[in-house]
Order: sequence, then structure tokens, then C-alpha cells
Amino acid sequence: MPSEPTVLIHGDAWKCADIADQIAACRTHTWRREHWQRRPALVHRVGGTVALYHGQTFDPAKIDLVPYGWSHDHCAICWWTLHDSGSDEELIGYTDERGDWVCAECYQQFLDTNSNATGNA
Repeated sequence: MPSEPTVLIHGDAWKCADIADQIAACRTHTWRREHWQRRPALVHRVGGTVALYHGQTFDPAKIDLVPYGWSHDHCAICWWTLHDSGSDEELIGYTDERGDWVCAECYQQFLDTNSNATGNA
């Protein structure tokens, strides 16, 4: 019985079928390379739920606006954590017009139209 096709991302084997939809969705966006940075977040006083702050209204009696409270984002393809660790692999990624992120490795394998990569997942 043949094994399912896989691709290596950050040293881990991923089934191509498991990430195909994410790759297809990401290919519809325009990506730009950036250093990841902390951003403002809304933190609920009861329960501690955190949401990225985009300028939306909130009740300051129930929610705190924390200037650098958004501590990380995840790659939209492989769920790699982008954060301010000091490591380029975790700090440099690609973001789109909606504020979504992909890690540099997934961008190069699946989204970079100038690359010779074979990421056809």
C-alpha cells in the first residue's frame, strides 16, 4: 500500500493532503516579508481571554487594552509560532492585508512564485 505524499516543514513531515486547503487559501492573498512585532490586545478581566485589538470598541470596565499584549501569531499553513524570540526563524515571516501570517519556510515552499521550490501540496 503506497504511503501518502508528505513534505518537510521545520523538520517535521506533513501529509500534503492535510495542508492543501490552507495552501490554496494562502495563494489567494498578497504577502509581504516583515519582522513579527507584538501588537495591542484586549484582555478580558474575567477569564483572561485575549483578542487582537484592531481599533474596535470595548467596555473598559470589563476589558483592558494592553499595548503589547498580543504575544504571537501562527503560520496559516503549518501553525508555526511567530514571536519575538530573537531567532530569525521565529521572528521573520510574511503577512497579508488581513494580518494573517505564514512562516518563511512555508512561504518559500508554497507561495513564493519566484522560487524553484516544488511545494505542490
